[in-house]
Amino acid sequence: MKNSLTRQTSNTMLISLYQNGDRDALKLLINRFHPIMVRTITYYTRNPGEADDLAQECWYTIIKKLDGLELKISFEAWALTIARRKSIDWIRNQQRLRKQEQILIAETESTPEDSEPDEPESLLEKVQAGIRDLSPSRRIVIQMFYLESMSLGEISTVLKIPEGTVKSRLFDARETLKKLIK
Repeated sequence: MKNSLTRQTSNTMLISLYQNGDRDALKLLINRFHPIMVRTITYYTRNPGEADDLAQECWYTIIKKLDGLELKISFEAWALTIARRKSIDWIRNQQRLRKQEQILIAETESTPEDSEPDEPESLLEKVQAGIRDLSPSRRIVIQMFYLESMSLGEISTVLKIPEGTVKSRLFDARETLKKLIK
């Protein structure tokens, strides 16, 4: 079967061969379609550095669904829809992270009016260094609350601690960061 796989073999045929146990068909499909997927992801995200990682996530999703797949549209359209959705999810996640970072900086920033504000980059560096210096229990709460947008209840459930403990760790972490920034 290996010798029969050529450049002319259609993607639909490769999927069918893979579903019937030919692993080389999957390799050919990936080799053929991966560059197209990376270009599509780069187009949406405008971030070539992340495109390959996102493409790997797409392939993971595709391979998981490929065994029972019965395409009603072309493989290309289906795979690029997955790539587009993963790209949009990545963009939303990046926007959320930037927003949460700005909120964290705003909450920890308390610059007296008579002094000059820090440069934004140095303030960001201070916040990042401050977060790294927090105790692991406070750092994880900060990360879950601000970077992963989890509610206090969700954090409580995940960490298996009372919600009041989550609140106090969050408060202590904010206070520590405020002191570091001053």
